[in-house]
Amino acid sequence: MLPRYRNILIALFILFALAFLGLVALFHNRADDYAVGEAKNQALNALLVHRAIHSYVTKIQRPEIYRLQGEGKLYPDYFSPLVMSFTFISRNIKDLLNLEREKHALEPIYFKLASENPRNPVNQADAVEVELLRRMNTNELKEYQKVVELEGQQWLYLAVPIGRSNKGCMKCHGDPADAPADMVAMYGDKAGFHESPDAIRALISIRVSLANIVKAGDQMAWTLSGFTFVVLSGIYLLLAFLIRRIDTQERKILSHNIELARLSMTDMLTGVYNRVGLQQHGVEIMKRADRFHHPVAVLLLDLDHFKQINDQHGHAVGDTVLARFADTIKTNLRGSDIFGRWGGEEFLVISPHLNLGEAMKMAEKLRHAIENTEFSNAIHLTTSVGVSEYQPGETDAALFARADQALYRAKSAGRNRVAGETNAD
Repeated sequence: MLPRYRNILIALFILFALAFLGLVALFHNRADDYAVGEAKNQALNALLVHRAIHSYVTKIQRPEIYRLQGEGKLYPDYFSPLVMSFTFISRNIKDLLNLEREKHALEPIYFKLASENPRNPVNQADAVEVELLRRMNTNELKEYQKVVELEGQQWLYLAVPIGRSNKGCMKCHGDPADAPADMVAMYGDKAGFHESPDAIRALISIRVSLANIVKAGDQMAWTLSGFTFVVLSGIYLLLAFLIRRIDTQERKILSHNIELARLSMTDMLTGVYNRVGLQQHGVEIMKRADRFHHPVAVLLLDLDHFKQINDQHGHAVGDTVLARFADTIKTNLRGSDIFGRWGGEEFLVISPHLNLGEAMKMAEKLRHAIENTEFSNAIHLTTSVGVSEYQPGETDAALFARADQALYRAKSAGRNRVAGETNAD
């Protein structure tokens, strides 16, 4: 895979992983918020039930008792918490409600009407509730809500004040002399009396367990997380598939371009560089020679009397001879040498790190190799070689021209020989 597409896939993987982790955190955070919200709804429901009971007792039940007293059907000092104390009635209804919740495998809801001066000790405010009552009476606090941990379990704790006392409340919570005799006889004349007018004498304390709600919320969060993982994985795999297809197509195009570039610099008959390839590599080698100050030599080889091969044996044999000639030369070159077909039966060798004298020795080696090679149809051929050495700063055309002049001298001197450049070149 191409580096840029590999990097894209890695970046997408990191992005999707971060997105997934962020969504998982969000789902669980929302699940926690849901648990608190659901617990608050249950607490508010309990509070509304209490207020409904209070309203019923205050507006319906007590007036009915007072009517019966007024009609003489009940004696004037009649009092029973079973029908007249909304606190007593509310607490007992909550107990019955929790029994029903247990039957349905629901956590019980803790409910308490907390007071500093309760008639029933079960309603005695603890230190926290006393402080909350103080803050509510000074208007510092209207409502209190907090997630608390008790006995290793989390609860939502909600504290709401009851309404401030009024004139009607003072009958049962003011002076004991004004209260029903049955009430005083039942509770005494201390507890629940002598309350301050216009004060918040109690608060409603509610605790709702978060255990089952949190569990349900977590299950939903993990379900959403699993669904999100599947969706994001599917999207990532689809993108990876598309990117791989694009990468495959682009690598094919690059491969074709490389092949076209290679073919544009390759002689189709012999498989060595053509004139374009030789010139391109020659320029690069000369640049390095200028930079690092090392010698470069050029050998221009020509097959002697090659035209006779085509005339006597045909062009097919001539092509075979050229291919065998190229193979023989390649076999006798160094790995750093650049070799190619200059044109027709002329071939060129560019040899970095060789000076003129060393290049002449190489040229003799190549000449002997060709002289001792048997070509197709028992043909034996020779080659003439012209050698030149690169002069710093000169063009490749000038270097090749001096090698061509040296080759001309070798051929003029009888062929099958090596000639080096002269000062006249």
